Amino acid sequence: MDVISLIIHVTAAAIFIGPQVLMFYAVTPASWLIEDEKLKRQVVTVIARRFAMLAGTSLVVLLVTGLYQFYSVVPEPVREDMMGYRFGMIFMLKMTLFTLVVVLVMVHAMVFARRIRRLADAFDAGEATAAELERARMQSFLFSALLLFVSIGVLWLGVALGHGEYSHVPV
Repeated sequence: MDVISLIIHVTAAAIFIGPQVLMFYAVTPASWLIEDEKLKRQVVTVIARRFAMLAGTSLVVLLVTGLYQFYSVVPEPVREDMMGYRFGMIFMLKMTLFTLVVVLVMVHAMVFARRIRRLADAFDAGEATAAELERARMQSFLFSALLLFVSIGVLWLGVALGHGEYSHVPV
């Protein structure tokens, strides 16, 4: 079961980070080429909703499989005295960054996505300018870069934790 859990955990990480890279590197810049504002909004909305379903599911799977691995794969001496091993510092940093990722995802959805939606509606009604809408989109894009970098950091720390010869060394 340990190998299956690890396979599911790594798959969930790939499903979480892969679409972030694709959204940041390709999808969002490609959406800038769509001049029809209504079409742009429809395309981005479909992509964002599907991405959100993948991301949310992946985060839950990562949490569940991560907990399983902690209690079944990590050797008992390391678990009982985490800070006595390199594992402890890496684990604490990873969990802190994982929590930050969850918070950043929620902030992006509740602040940036809503602001863009509100400004897009205001633009359609003639109550906002194209520049205001584009500024909000650029802020969202830059925030997404932060989210991507933190997510990659969590991935790297997970790799370090999984390497017992590195992480199970007493400090």
